[in-house]
Amino acid sequence: MNTRILYAPNRLKYTNLVIATLLTLCCLSISFSSLGQEGGFTISGTVTSAETGETLPGVSIVYKGSPEGAGTDVNGRYSLKVPSGEGVLVFSYVGFQTAEVAIGKRSEINVSLEASVTALDEIVVVGYGTQQREDLTGAISSVSAEDLQNQPLVSADQLLQGKAAGVQISNSSGAPGGRVNIRIRGASSINAGNEPLFVIDGIPVYNSSKDPGGTSYGTFTPTNALASINPNDIASVEILKDASATAIYGSRGSNGVVIITTKRGKGDKVKVNYSGYYGTQKLVRKLDLMNGSEHAGFLNDWAAANELTQPFADPAAIGEGTDWQEEIFNSAPIQNHQVSISSGRGNTNYYISGNYFNQQGIALNSGLERYAIRVNVDNKINDKLTFSQSLTYNRTINRSVPVNSAGSDNIRSVADKVYATSPTIAVYDENGEYIEDWYGATKAENPVASLLTIRNKVNGDNLLGNLSLDYEIAEGLSFKTLLGVNLLNRSNEEYYPRETTYIGGLLGGLGMVSDRRITNILNENILRYSKTINNVHDLEVMGGFTWQTEKTTGASTQPSGFPDDRLGVNSIGSSTGVPEIASSVNEWALASWLGRVNYQYNRKFLLTATFRADGSSKFGSGNKWGYFPSVALGYRLSEENFMKSLEMVDDLKIRASYGLTGNQEIGSYQSLARLVTSNIYIIDNQLVSGASQVGLANRELKWEKAMQWDVGLDLSLFKNRLRMVVDYYEKNTEDLLFTINLPAYSGFSSALYNTGELENKGIEINLEADIFTREFGWNVSANYARNRTEVTSLGKSASTSLFIGYPPGVIRGYLYDGVFNDQSEIDAQTAQEGIAPGDAKYRDVNGDGELDADDRVILGNPLPDYIFGFRNNFSYKGLTLSVFIQGEIGMDSFNGISSFDPSTGSSNKSRTLLNRWTPDNSGSDIPRAGVSNWLSNSSYMLEDRSYIKIRNIQLGYDIPANIVPWAGSANIYLSGQNLVTFTDFPGYDPDGGRHYPTARTIILGVNLGF
Repeated sequence: MNTRILYAPNRLKYTNLVIATLLTLCCLSISFSSLGQEGGFTISGTVTSAETGETLPGVSIVYKGSPEGAGTDVNGRYSLKVPSGEGVLVFSYVGFQTAEVAIGKRSEINVSLEASVTALDEIVVVGYGTQQREDLTGAISSVSAEDLQNQPLVSADQLLQGKAAGVQISNSSGAPGGRVNIRIRGASSINAGNEPLFVIDGIPVYNSSKDPGGTSYGTFTPTNALASINPNDIASVEILKDASATAIYGSRGSNGVVIITTKRGKGDKVKVNYSGYYGTQKLVRKLDLMNGSEHAGFLNDWAAANELTQPFADPAAIGEGTDWQEEIFNSAPIQNHQVSISSGRGNTNYYISGNYFNQQGIALNSGLERYAIRVNVDNKINDKLTFSQSLTYNRTINRSVPVNSAGSDNIRSVADKVYATSPTIAVYDENGEYIEDWYGATKAENPVASLLTIRNKVNGDNLLGNLSLDYEIAEGLSFKTLLGVNLLNRSNEEYYPRETTYIGGLLGGLGMVSDRRITNILNENILRYSKTINNVHDLEVMGGFTWQTEKTTGASTQPSGFPDDRLGVNSIGSSTGVPEIASSVNEWALASWLGRVNYQYNRKFLLTATFRADGSSKFGSGNKWGYFPSVALGYRLSEENFMKSLEMVDDLKIRASYGLTGNQEIGSYQSLARLVTSNIYIIDNQLVSGASQVGLANRELKWEKAMQWDVGLDLSLFKNRLRMVVDYYEKNTEDLLFTINLPAYSGFSSALYNTGELENKGIEINLEADIFTREFGWNVSANYARNRTEVTSLGKSASTSLFIGYPPGVIRGYLYDGVFNDQSEIDAQTAQEGIAPGDAKYRDVNGDGELDADDRVILGNPLPDYIFGFRNNFSYKGLTLSVFIQGEIGMDSFNGISSFDPSTGSSNKSRTLLNRWTPDNSGSDIPRAGVSNWLSNSSYMLEDRSYIKIRNIQLGYDIPANIVPWAGSANIYLSGQNLVTFTDFPGYDPDGGRHYPTARTIILGVNLGF
C-alpha cells in the first residue's frame, strides 16, 4: 500500500522567508559577538565538586551573552578568552547546579559546583499534595512547562498530545477553540463520560462543552472548556493514571486525572517577561476531487443510469470549473502576546500575567479571540499562617461555523459544503450575484455565500480561582482550608439568512439567542501530619472533607420569519414565525470524605493507602454514597547493599497497586421520573399546556466501578542520564452506566441502568536519555503505549452494536468483492437480485445463497493498536533545535464522505471514481455511476486512520547580551506545527474532525526577560 505525504507546496515560501530572517539574525549576532572580543582578556581556573572536592572534567564555561566558551580538561582546568575583565561566566555540568560568577577583572577564578536536584528529587503534584518522584508508588506522568511553551495551540489539552504514555488525544475538530477527545488508558464507559477529570490549581473541572445549545436544525462547534485557560501560565502538568494515584478523586477518577499547576512567583528579584509570536496557518492538504469537466462526465453517467436526461452536452467544455476548497479555505493569521511580572522576594511572592490570543480560522468567517488575566499570590503572614490566591479571568469570543452536519443536512458542515457542491458551478453569475442552484443538488446553497453571511458568535466569560489558608498547628501538623469558584457565562447568537442558506430560505430566516450561566463552588478542608522516626520511618497522614456544588441555568429563543436579514437576531421583535422558547435549571452536589497514608521504611519499602467516600446527588436514594479504596507498594532495590556496588544504577524501584475508582458523569436527575412541560393539548377548543413523563425512575442507579491493578518499574542509570518507566495494567469496569432499550409496553423507549462490563489492559513505556550534556547537548524522550479494550458482558442490554470480546464502536459490515463485470457473473450467483453489470459485488459469507444481515462481519477497530511520541532536543551554545514526532497505528473507520459514494449524483466525487466501471472499462473494481445496490457499510468504505506526524519542529537562538543589552535574556524562535503527515487516510487529516480540517502553522516568536 502506497503511503502519501500530506503536503502543501505554498508552505515553502513562508518557511524559507522566516528561516532566512532567523539565520540572518543569528549570523549578525555571532559576528557582533566576535567583533566585541578583539583584544580579549584571558581567565583560567579549576572547577571542583562542592560535595567531594574532586575536580570535574568536561564542565562547560560560557561568557554570558556570547557564543564563545570552553570546557575543563581531565584535571578540571580551563582557560577562556573573554572581551574584557567585566561580565559573568556561566559554569554548567550535568548533575550539578549551574553557577554564574562575576569576573571582576580577575584572571583566575576557581569554582565549586553544588550537586543539583535530580529527576528523582523532582517534586510531583499528586492529589491534595506533593511527593518526590523517587517516593511515588503510583503511575504518574509529568509534562513540564518547557515541553508546552512556544506552540501555537489554544488549550492545554492539545499541548499534551504524544507527550505521555497511555494518553490518547484526538481532535474532534480543527476549528479554532474546537474540542479534543482525551482517553487515558482507554475508554472506561459506554454511555457515561470518558474524559479525564482536570484539576486546575486544586479545582476539579470536567471538560465538557459549557456553551449553550444551537438551533434545533444544526449545531456549531462546541467551544473547548479548557480554551479559557492560558497555556502560557502553566508550570507543570501531572497525569494520574492508575488507581493508586486516582482513587483519591473517588467517583471521578476512573478515566484518569490531569492536574494542572500554574506558575507562581519565585526568586529574589522582580522579573518581567514578554513572550509573543505571529504566524500563518494553511490547509494541510486538499482532497483529490473531480474538476468541473470530470464531474460533468460523472453526472452524465449517473443520469443515464437513472434513465434521466444527461445535463451536460459537452463536459470537456466546462474545463477546471470551481475549486471550492480554494474558495472556502484560506491562509489565516495567528498571534499570541503575553506579559508577566513575578517575584519571590520577602514574605510575599506573586505571579501576574496578561495575555491576548487571536486565531483566525482557515475556513471563511471563523476565528477565536481570548483575553486573559492571572494573579497568583502567596503571602506568609507569620511563621505559622500562609495565605494563597490563584485567580484567572478569561474572555473568549468564538466566531464559529458549522462543524457537524445536522437536521437531516438542513445545515451542512464546512467540509460537507465542499463535498456537496459541484465544481461545474461558479461562485457568481454574470451579474455578480451568488449562484444558488444547480443540477442534482438537494438543499443547495452557495458555500461561499452561506459561510460569509451566517452569523454565529459565542461569547464566554470565565472566572476560575481559589483562596486558601494554611496553618501550622504544631511541628509536622498543619491544616488547610480552600474556597474555590468556577463561574462561567456563555451567550450564543446565530442567524441563517433567507437569501443565502437553505434553512434560512425554508423558514424565512432562522435565528437563535441563548445564554448559559454556571456557578461551581468548592470547599476543601485538609488536615496533614508528617513525622520521621529514628531516621528510619517516614510517615505522612492526610485526611479531609470536601464539598462541591454546581448550578446551571439557561434560556433560549429560536425565532424565524424575519422581514430583513440585515439586523438578524437584533430584531427578534419583527419575526413572524412562532418562536421556540426554552429555559432550564440543573443542579448537582458532591460531598466527600478522603484520606491517605504514605509510609516509608528505611527509604527502601514504600506504602501508599487511600480511601475516599463520595456522596452524589446524581444517583438513587439508596446508592448516593460510593466508597473508593486503593493500596500501593514500592520496593527500592537500589537501596539494597548488593545493588549499591553497581555504580551505573542510580535508582531501581518496583511497584504494584490496586484500587477502585468510579464514574458519575451522567446528567442530573437520571434516577428520577422526569417530566416535560412542552406538550400542548386542546381542551374545550382552548390550547392548554400540559406535562408528560419522559424518563423511567430508577432508584437503584449507582456508580460505575472501575477496578484496576498496575505493576511498574522505575529505573535510572549512569548518574540519571538514562531513565525508564514501564507499567502493565488491567482495568475492569463493572455496573456500567448503560442506556438499554425497553419493551414498548413500558411506555418508554430506553432507560439508564447499571449493567455490563468493560475491560482495558495494556503496557506503557517511557524512556528519556541525556546523550550529550556538554557544549553540544542532545536529549531524547520517547513513549509507547498499547491498550486493548473489550466488552466482557452486556448484562441486561440487547445491544446490536456492541459485541462481547470486541471494543465498543467496532466496525461491522459487508465484505466488498468488487464489481459484476458482465451478465454472466450476475447469472452465476443467487445472493443478489435486480442488479446490472457495474454494480457492487458483496460476499455471501454464510453461503446460504442470500445476502442479508447474517453476512455482516467485523471489519475494523476504531481504536489504535498502539500510540507513541518521540522527541529530540539539541543544543549548541545559543542554538536549540527540537523535533517532535507522534503517531497512532492500527485504527479504522468508515468513510462517511459522500465523495466516495458512486451511487449518488448530489455531490462532487473523489478522482478515484474516474476509474469507475463503464462498458469500456469493465475490468474496474469500482462500481458504476448510479450503482443500484450500494451499501455504505461495506469494506469498500473502510479506511485506515493510522498516521505518523512530524508534529512540531522548533529552532531557537539565545541572542547575546551585547546585542540586546537592555534585556536580561532574549530568545527568538521559529516553530512549525502539524508539518508533515504520513498516512493512507483519504480525508483531510486522520487526527482531525472530518467536518473542519486541521491546519499547518508556521510561527516566528520571541521571549524577552528583564
